[in-house]
Amino acid sequence: MSPSPTQPPHEPLSRQLEKLLRQGGAAAPFTVNQLLAATGGRSAGLVIVLLALPFVAWVSVPGLSTLAGPMIAVLAWRMARNQVPRLPARLGDRPLTAKTRHAILTGGLKACRVIEKVIRPRRTRWLRWPWVRQFHAGLMIVLALLMALPLPSPPFFGSNTLPSYAIILLAFCMMEEDGLMIWAAYLMSLIAIGYFVILGGLIARHLVEWIELLLRLLQWSG
Repeated sequence: MSPSPTQPPHEPLSRQLEKLLRQGGAAAPFTVNQLLAATGGRSAGLVIVLLALPFVAWVSVPGLSTLAGPMIAVLAWRMARNQVPRLPARLGDRPLTAKTRHAILTGGLKACRVIEKVIRPRRTRWLRWPWVRQFHAGLMIVLALLMALPLPSPPFFGSNTLPSYAIILLAFCMMEEDGLMIWAAYLMSLIAIGYFVILGGLIARHLVEWIELLLRLLQWSG
């Protein structure tokens, strides 16, 4: 009986970023899509985190989520289809300046080293199942589209923030294959989706009341 093939050891994303930082000169052309391809798509989680970070504050820049949300959804969609994640050419193939490249790689390197102290590979076997990865990518798509809804804050405080927390947790747990902390990501996702369910109910109720009032006014005027 031949021995079963062993799973290659997990390489932290910070180590991959460190290798990329050392490769080539500072002036070498570099794009976000090249970063995604060079890390086998694992840095997609890092790009997703960078896109979600502006929304961790309860009041974010108006209109920004309508751009970042679809970009996160595109990356997650390609992950769900087992394709190497990449951004549309207009964004992903645009060469980065040497300063921007250095900032992305060094900033990402520092962030990953900090996160890897908390989120690390454990209880990972089930996270590698294809349908589980598809579920996580699908959940991220839902959260990204919710985050992209053009809702003003106020009165809808947290409409960008709650999905961004869930997306960041999911992205890091998927990158580092943490089968323990992923449950915190599930809880945050449930809170975020529940918020929109409640919000949707309130909107529907007010809409029904507004239609009833309009009908009464039409009847009174007739």
